[in-house]
Amino acid sequence: MGKIKAVFVGTGMIGAGLAANAMLNGYETVLYDVVPQEKMRESISHILDILVDAGAATRAQADQALADCQFSNNLEEAVKGAHFVQECIPERLELKKSTYAAIQKVTGPDAVICSSTSKLFPTKLQEDALYPQSILVGHPYNPSYLLPLIELCGGEQTSPEAIQRAKEIYTGMGKVAVVCKKEIYGFIVNRLSWAALEAAKECVRDGVCSVEDMDKAIMFGPGMRMAVTGQLLTISLGVDGGFRAIAEKYGEEPTPWNEVYAQGVDEEIANRDPAMGNTVDGVCKFRDHAFAELLKLHKLL
Repeated sequence: MGKIKAVFVGTGMIGAGLAANAMLNGYETVLYDVVPQEKMRESISHILDILVDAGAATRAQADQALADCQFSNNLEEAVKGAHFVQECIPERLELKKSTYAAIQKVTGPDAVICSSTSKLFPTKLQEDALYPQSILVGHPYNPSYLLPLIELCGGEQTSPEAIQRAKEIYTGMGKVAVVCKKEIYGFIVNRLSWAALEAAKECVRDGVCSVEDMDKAIMFGPGMRMAVTGQLLTISLGVDGGFRAIAEKYGEEPTPWNEVYAQGVDEEIANRDPAMGNTVDGVCKFRDHAFAELLKLHKLL
């Protein structure tokens, strides 16, 4: 296929942030918006400055990326020859659908279109589309230029090939793509995040703790663990024998789901980079080193 052409439609913090990732990873990158091109340039330049300041890119890399980036106020011109389009426009269904129609008149079915929406289901986005099989959700997490997560969710008509292609393209941008297999409110991450937020607010309202202590409780307890080993792997590491032994440890009745979780953890560990541990002992060693580094950042070690 050669060099991937990635077009970012909408250049707010989400769109420009993801565009910076594409630029720095060698994609032919085009930013489209209705705002003046100088404003688009200022937005992407600001994000590149943040990445340089954070040590995530060198000044030379950022300057070259900005020099190579293209800007456009003409959607049809911008998407010509595109392999991938990231849509980051306002959360208005009809606006998104009309934008996809304009894009697909130029690209045909070949360009994968991913929406950054956090609330609209991809099946709704596909309604009346010329090529609905190429449309899906690619939902990043703020700040999109640093956090690697991308949630992929296909609609009823999204092809498996489009999901796989999107995953490959995001991976090439330095992102970590996960697949939400069902259209559920909040997809994966906000569903989890909102539940934790409601529990935290409830504790403050009920006088259990202060806001500051709630945040500290998360930051220096489950938040640290989840940042390094997720949630299911974290819990598995806390029990000798993992999920296969968890019911006995806590005096509960085992369920068939425990074996499903256990097999998932086995697969997750086996798929890890050996440098990050692909045995239980190896994962624990990596975890402990990561905790020490995080604690140094917080000046607690």
